[in-house]
Amino acid sequence: MVVLINYCYRIKDISVTLLNIGDILYILDIDEIRSIADSIGSSTSNPEDQFERLNNVLYKEFKINLPKGLKKASLEKFRDIISSPLVYERAVNSILKRKIIEGENNITIKNPKALYRIGILSFREPIKLDLIVEGSVGNFFAAGCNFNGTWTVKGHAENGLADKGYSGKIVVDGLATELAGQNNQATEISNGVDILVRKGCMERAMGQARGGSLITFGAGYNSGLYMSGGILLNLGTPGKAFGPGMVGGTIYSPNGTTVGEGATIQDLNKLDYKVILSVLKKFKAELGIEGLDRFSPENNTLYITNNGNSEEYNFKNFIKINSTE
Repeated sequence: MVVLINYCYRIKDISVTLLNIGDILYILDIDEIRSIADSIGSSTSNPEDQFERLNNVLYKEFKINLPKGLKKASLEKFRDIISSPLVYERAVNSILKRKIIEGENNITIKNPKALYRIGILSFREPIKLDLIVEGSVGNFFAAGCNFNGTWTVKGHAENGLADKGYSGKIVVDGLATELAGQNNQATEISNGVDILVRKGCMERAMGQARGGSLITFGAGYNSGLYMSGGILLNLGTPGKAFGPGMVGGTIYSPNGTTVGEGATIQDLNKLDYKVILSVLKKFKAELGIEGLDRFSPENNTLYITNNGNSEEYNFKNFIKINSTE
């Protein structure tokens, strides 16, 4: 394992341990970037000097450059360079992208502190990457993601988790606020992102989804809003009015879930059990599912372990929500 830590402006390689052949673990501590910025801010208050010096250090240590337009945007929106979230977002994503291009496929991010828009890497072709974020992430984490591997958030995720995602597998150990899996994509070359949220989602989970899947232990008001594809499997307490305006896709949720205009409730059939099985298989290891190999309309009980708690789920107590069209 290669661990890289920056002291002031220097990065030191402090340990090497073999992982699987070809795998290297790169640790990016965002506090290192904050430390660099704070050091520059304490020595000069001139925005021009701050931006130039910050860019010079980031290039020296990480071989990245921030675009000049970022200086203007930061001053207009936040009246500051050193504390501008735009600077940190761009720096983090640029470092990640460079490391991936250099061959890194196992990365850990420390101290995200709910930073917005990280994990937006804009690769056209799927990249091979396992990513762990040690903490909570802000709005639009992994937006537009296109990867093979698993991204794990050891905290919560704010609005727009994996917005317009194309491929990948995401696990959130905490909760997700509004619009988890929004615009989940299914195209000629993508199937959408598969997401597990262990502590539940707030409003409009899988809103406008076209593909992919979301397993959540609780989903809020208007989940499945305008769905046209994909699967939402809610294993917890439901909010009100699921699936308003949906024209495709499928929602599975416990009995008692109410629907919005444009959605209808049906009983599960044999095909539904196969669909649920295919979604759960993607997270079999993460959820420690017992009974999955025998799962059917006749064997409809599963034991699922989430956050250390094993519970029984009898799917005869679930309903299917589809569009009325």
